[in-house]
Amino acid sequence: MLEKFNTHYKPDADCVPASAETIERYQDKIPESLIEIWKTSGFGKYNNGLIEFVNPADFEDSLWTWLGREVSNYVPFAISAFGELFYYRRLTEVDEDVCIIDIQYREIKTLIWSMKGFLEDLLLDEEDRSIWLREKLFTEAFKQLGKLEKHEVFTFVPILAFGGAEEVEYLQKGNAQVYLDLVFQMTS
Repeated sequence: MLEKFNTHYKPDADCVPASAETIERYQDKIPESLIEIWKTSGFGKYNNGLIEFVNPADFEDSLWTWLGREVSNYVPFAISAFGELFYYRRLTEVDEDVCIIDIQYREIKTLIWSMKGFLEDLLLDEEDRSIWLREKLFTEAFKQLGKLEKHEVFTFVPILAFGGAEEVEYLQKGNAQVYLDLVFQMTS
C-alpha cells in the first residue's frame, strides 16, 4: 500500500510495532496508511532519524500545550530530527490533513490534505524534505554528532528565534518532549 514510502524510508533496527492496545485506541482517529506503518515497522526513527514516528500518547501533552487546548480528533504521530511536531487532523468523515508545529518560529501550518499525500508525496519530495525536515543540516549533524536515540532530537542552542543559526555548531542533542516544552516557554 505504501510502496513509495517503504522504498525511500528505512526503519532503524530499534523500531517497534505498535501494540494492539495502541492501535485500538487510535484506529478511529487516524487513517489506514498510518496504521499500516504502526503495524509493520512501527514506532521509531526512519532514515537514521530524519523523522521519527512516535506513539501519540507520548506527545499528546506537547501538542495540547502548543495548541492551547486538547482536541480529540488531532493525533501527534511524528517528530522531525529538530523537534518539529507533525500531527494528523480528521476534520470530517472525508476531510483530513497533516499539520506541523514549527517550534522555532512558533508557527502551525497545514502541510498537505491527506496522510497518504504526506507519506507518499511530501516526504519523497526533495524540496519539501529540505524545508520541513532540514535534510541537508540533518545529514551534517548526523555525521558530526552521531545517532539520535528514541525521542531525542538535535536542539538549536540558542533557539533560532533567539539568534541561533541552522548550522551544526549551534546544535546539541536533547529530549524532544523537554525541548518542545522549553521552546514553548521561552517563546511565549
